[in-house]
Amino acid sequence: MIPYSNFFIENYNTYYEDIAERNLKSLRLITTLGFVMGIPLILLSLFMDNFMNATIPYTIIFVVSAFLNILAKTYLKSHKKLIPAALYTMSAVMLSVSVYLGTIVQPELNAVTFIVFLVGLPLFIIDIPSRSCMFMGIFCVIFCILTKVYKTPYLASYDIMNTVVFYLLSIFTLHQFNYLNFRQIMTNNILEIQRDTDKLTGLWNRGFCERKITSYLSMPNAQGALLVIDIDNFKLVNDSRGHDCGDIVLKKVGAVLQDTFRSTDIMGRIGGDEFMIFLPGCSNDDLPRDRIVRFLENINDINTAADNDLPQIGASIGIALAPHDGTSFRELFKHADQALYLSKENGKNQYAFYHILP
Repeated sequence: MIPYSNFFIENYNTYYEDIAERNLKSLRLITTLGFVMGIPLILLSLFMDNFMNATIPYTIIFVVSAFLNILAKTYLKSHKKLIPAALYTMSAVMLSVSVYLGTIVQPELNAVTFIVFLVGLPLFIIDIPSRSCMFMGIFCVIFCILTKVYKTPYLASYDIMNTVVFYLLSIFTLHQFNYLNFRQIMTNNILEIQRDTDKLTGLWNRGFCERKITSYLSMPNAQGALLVIDIDNFKLVNDSRGHDCGDIVLKKVGAVLQDTFRSTDIMGRIGGDEFMIFLPGCSNDDLPRDRIVRFLENINDINTAADNDLPQIGASIGIALAPHDGTSFRELFKHADQALYLSKENGKNQYAFYHILP
């Protein structure tokens, strides 16, 4: 068995968003199947006496599937912490029905349905292995107890032996499936980070910033501040010290941004010597002006030349506030860019707000 459980537990929260998305898709699939299969099973149980007379269990599967399917398409999209609970609930209902049918309703037959669910359900759940194994183990114990009570000794021994064998197979399948999915999630995240990161500064690139800000602005009552930053006299640095020196300056600007603002702020390089930063939740009243001033002061201190001083480095900043100055990324960026030019016209190395433009 692959010894990855501790590693999975340590990184579970890091990749929870991706894990939750996959579990949500699994929940939709399982509940859709339960909903679609529930109707014919209920009808068969009503009109065919020999078709495992179990109208109530089939109805429970149908109702729970319909309810959880609706939740998966609505409420659970914004409450992802509850997705594992919903997935385990659906699995518990299916396992409970299969235990009931395989022991109490038809004690004279082998419990094929329970074995199928025991092996198949782990293929739909990505979770901490120990938790999933314990969940499946509880139903195996319940099944074995009911089997001893309701079945003949021969059938009981046969079913218990199958349960032990297929539970071990289920554990192996669970670990392998989780491992492969987790590795794929990690790989996808690494590729996405590489795609979305500006290689020179380590900040996000424009595409990622736009997607992230757009997603935030789509939330109800979203507010924030978009800062568009242009490095003053950067062309003089490239002309007098060369592009290698210019690249070093850009790296230091990126470092100053990361040191000055919060890790929750969206920071990116949008091309050349232009940067942007979005401050979620900020309005005109609580804008961290002290951080902006400190950023401007730290930019002034950048000097990467070994022997000679660089041309004076500064930064001009334009600020647009959401929702006052715009409710979309394009509106905010356009208005912040206009404020940026006001900042430059007023002498550079300062910040200006869009709402004070004449």
